[in-house]
Amino acid sequence: MKKLISLLLCVFLIASCLSGCGGGQTDPNGETDGAQYQETITIGINADAVNRDVQNTSSIVDKANATLYLDTLVNNIGGEGVITAGLAVEWSELSATEWQFELREGVKFHDGSDFTAEDVKFTFERGLEQSQSKPKLNSISEVEVVNDDTIIIHLTHADPDILYKLSDRCTSIYSKTAFENMTEEEAFFVGTGPFEIKEWTQGSQFSFERFDEHWGGPANTKNIVIKYIPEAAARLVALQTGEIDVCLEPPATDLHYVSDDPNLVLQQINGTNLRYVWFNVNVAPFNNQLVRQAISYAINRQDIIAMVYNGNATESANVMHIDSEFANANAKKYDYDIEKAKELLAQAGYPNGFDTTIYCTTGNTQKAVATVVQSQLSEIDVNVRIEAQESATFSSGVKPGGSYDMAVDGWGGYVQGPDYALRTVFYSTGPTNRCNVSDPVLDALIDEGFASSDFETRRALSYELQDYIMEQALWVPIAIERINVATKSTIEGFTRPHGTIHNYRNLYIVNQ
Repeated sequence: MKKLISLLLCVFLIASCLSGCGGGQTDPNGETDGAQYQETITIGINADAVNRDVQNTSSIVDKANATLYLDTLVNNIGGEGVITAGLAVEWSELSATEWQFELREGVKFHDGSDFTAEDVKFTFERGLEQSQSKPKLNSISEVEVVNDDTIIIHLTHADPDILYKLSDRCTSIYSKTAFENMTEEEAFFVGTGPFEIKEWTQGSQFSFERFDEHWGGPANTKNIVIKYIPEAAARLVALQTGEIDVCLEPPATDLHYVSDDPNLVLQQINGTNLRYVWFNVNVAPFNNQLVRQAISYAINRQDIIAMVYNGNATESANVMHIDSEFANANAKKYDYDIEKAKELLAQAGYPNGFDTTIYCTTGNTQKAVATVVQSQLSEIDVNVRIEAQESATFSSGVKPGGSYDMAVDGWGGYVQGPDYALRTVFYSTGPTNRCNVSDPVLDALIDEGFASSDFETRRALSYELQDYIMEQALWVPIAIERINVATKSTIEGFTRPHGTIHNYRNLYIVNQ
């Protein structure tokens, strides 16, 4: 374990240098080795903030903003499973249910108070009572403060994914002192991150100013402004005219304008969201494995990507996200094969097809996927009615135990580790087991596959698990939705998001 920690710390130091976080390299006047930096970088975003409390938000805007003013105990670079130092500089697994963390010394909160082990204890204890942080922290039974710079986290059970979970923005460290001496609304914004909040105006913009006492050294950029511009076309125009420096999600039909402009750069990254169709195995005819396999063969992923995404998505044929280090590239795959689909339907006792309903939200993407699937399944005489619902109605209507047929959905849990990614949706008691699968073999594979802390053992068993899930045809994986970001060509420090959560803290532009 100590060798692993040393390796990870080396990776962290290399990544820090490459990402331009400027640890100790930039002086407060924005100069490094004679270079001068653009004072303000403005980012145009496509959605508004929702909640100031990072422990109670699922909003990617809230979490992306939090990367600027809050730090986590550990980091997960780009959601790729590389755990690196944050407010903790070393960690070790004392036993299957005990993890010790050595904390970074000399760290200051924005209010001037010192960061200590008590802040970690306070944050995690509070987080166990909050909606979004609780699922990440619920394996923690106690946070033991050994001294100001050391904690031991005691777990209720072995949780090899605990480091992944502690890198989530919902587990960012709050100041205990701030919560004791300020209103909650004020305390939410007191962090140890490289920027402090100067303005927070929902529906308009959020402004951040460099925190020169950050433990990583002052950032290259003095001010970051996040501007809410809801219309995609308006965001792109703002980038082209110089009003903003970064444009999240320009219009999909106009991406070629970005690619063709020598003053702009188009960043295209696989997002965290795996789009798929799932079946309710408690409802006929989807309680028949052959029917599920037949429909899996009848869905043409490439046509969906072309028609729904204009080609701007990555095909996925497995239940595990393709960017996960645990993804099994050789798991059973259902290539488009209409004749095979008809053959399996006949074997299942449905030679003339059947009628069914597919549920989706009213969002453009989900409804468009459902519409293409409806058309494709008509080729095997499966007549599909589309039931499009508002997001809240959809989420409450397709809870585990329901009597729905099948649905278009999305899942991005892989950034929390392989256990979280698969247990949440396929375990018999999983909180979003909408397939209603209750399979002792599957449960045992999940338990066995992720009980070990040995990487190679976990990966081998994870491969077996994915192959079994695909054989059961519980999902029809379709595509990984891409994140598109257009930037000025002079932007530096752009790093891959953690899932869909952008990290703005390293962005800078060198003045010419």
